[in-house]
Amino acid sequence: MKMNFKKISTTLTVTLSSILIASFILMFLLNTLILPHYYFSKMEDKVSQVMTSIKALPDTKRTTDALNQLENTQQVTILKLKNDPAHIDEFNEALNTQLNRKRVALNRFWITEDTLNQLQKSPSSIQRNFDQGKQKSSFLVEMAMIKDTFYLVGVSTVDFTETVEIINTFNLISLSVTLLIIIVLIYFSAKKITDPLVKLKTIAEEISTLTFVTTTDIPSNEIGELAISINKMSHALARYQQNLLATNKQLKQFTADLTHELKTPIAVIKAYGSGIEDGLDDGTYLSVILQQTQRLNEIVDQMLTYAKLESQPIQKTSLQLSECWNQSVMALTPMMKKEQLLLLEAKTDHPLPAIEADPALIKRVFDNLLTNSIKYTTDKEIQVTWRETATLIEFSISNQTNLPTGFDVDKLWEAFYVYEKSRNKDLSGTGLGLPIVKSIMEEHGFSIEAKLVHHLLVFTLTFHKNETKNR
Repeated sequence: MKMNFKKISTTLTVTLSSILIASFILMFLLNTLILPHYYFSKMEDKVSQVMTSIKALPDTKRTTDALNQLENTQQVTILKLKNDPAHIDEFNEALNTQLNRKRVALNRFWITEDTLNQLQKSPSSIQRNFDQGKQKSSFLVEMAMIKDTFYLVGVSTVDFTETVEIINTFNLISLSVTLLIIIVLIYFSAKKITDPLVKLKTIAEEISTLTFVTTTDIPSNEIGELAISINKMSHALARYQQNLLATNKQLKQFTADLTHELKTPIAVIKAYGSGIEDGLDDGTYLSVILQQTQRLNEIVDQMLTYAKLESQPIQKTSLQLSECWNQSVMALTPMMKKEQLLLLEAKTDHPLPAIEADPALIKRVFDNLLTNSIKYTTDKEIQVTWRETATLIEFSISNQTNLPTGFDVDKLWEAFYVYEKSRNKDLSGTGLGLPIVKSIMEEHGFSIEAKLVHHLLVFTLTFHKNETKNR
C-alpha cells in the first residue's frame, strides 16, 4: 500500500520517527567516540583531585589513617613509600606488596628510576596509565614526591571498546523495540489529532458550497477552538446570506415600486400630451402635465436624497434640536393653516442641550415627520413632546390615523409604501419620506421607533447628547 505523505498523520509519524532514529544514531556515535574519552578524562580528574587533597594536608596530618580514610571515601588506591631510587627493584617490590595487600593485582606495573628522579626534581605530579593487557583494563596513577616521600594515587579503569560494543548492541535491540512501539503510538496519536481536522475539512467544504453546517464534535484543545471559530463563521455567513437575500429581495421590490411610481405620472403626461396634440385640451391639460412633471421631480429628488445618505459622509456639527424643529414648523405653518391643523407642543422647562449632527439632515427628518402628520392626521391635531434624560433627548410626534389596530408599523419604513391616500391630493407623497427619516437617524447612530396605540401613530426619536460640550 502506497503511503500518502500529504496526510498530516502520516507526515507527523514520519517526521517524529525520523527525529527519534536520528537521536538514536547520535547516541550510538556518542557512545562509541566520545564516551571512552569522557570516562578516562573523569578518572584523570579523580586521581588528580585526590593527589591535590594529599598535598594540601599538613605533614602531621598526612598519616596512614588519614590516607586510608581518603582512599575509602574516593574509591581509589593510595600508596606511600620512602623514596629510594638507588634500589629501584626493592622499591617496586615494596609498591607491589602494598598493592597486593590492597587486593590490587596488576600484570604490568613498574616505576622507573627516571620517573623518581623527575619527581625529585619537580614539585609537579606525573600521571601514567599502565595497560594490563589481556585483563582488558588499565591502572591509571598520579605520582608525586612530598618531603622525599613517594605518593601514588591509582584507580583501575576498564577497556571501553568492548564495553561500548556491548552497550550499543543492547541499546540497538531495546531501542528498536522501543522505536517500533513509539512509531505505532505516534501514528495513532497523530490520527486521533487529525481526525477532527478531517471532519472540519468536510464542514469547510460544505460551507464553501453555501451549506452552512456546524460541528458538535469539539475537543478541549486548539482544534476545539478552531471548531468553535468555524461554527461562528458558519452562523455569521448564514446570517450574512440571509441578509443579502433579503437585501436583494428589497432591491427588486424597490426597483419594481420605483418603476410603478415613475410609470404613473409618465402615463398621465403621455395621455394628456396626446390629448393636446389631438385638440382635446379643455384648458386644464397643461396644468395636469405640469403637476405630474412636478411629481416626477419630487420622486427623483427624494431618490437622490435616499441614495446619497449611504454614499456621502455626514457633516456633523453642534446644533440645537429645538432650533431645527422651529425652522421646520415655520416652513410648514402655511400648510397647517391651510388644512386648519392644530400643533400641540409640550416643551421642556429649560433649554435643551446641544447634539452632534448634520443640521440639514436633522431638519429633513423634522420636515418629513411633520409633513407626514399633516398629510394623514384625521382629527386636525398634531401632538409633539420633548423629554430629556442624563444622556439622551427624546422627541415624539403623534397624530390620529385610519391605520387599523394590529397594523405592522415596520411597513412604514419600506420605500414607496403608502397604506392610505392623503386627505388632500395636493399633499400626496412619494412613499420615501419615512424611509429617508429612518436612514438619516441610523446613519447618525440615533434611533427611531414607530408605535400604533388605538389609531394613534407615534414616532419617537432618540438623540445622544453632545457629551463633550455638556460636561
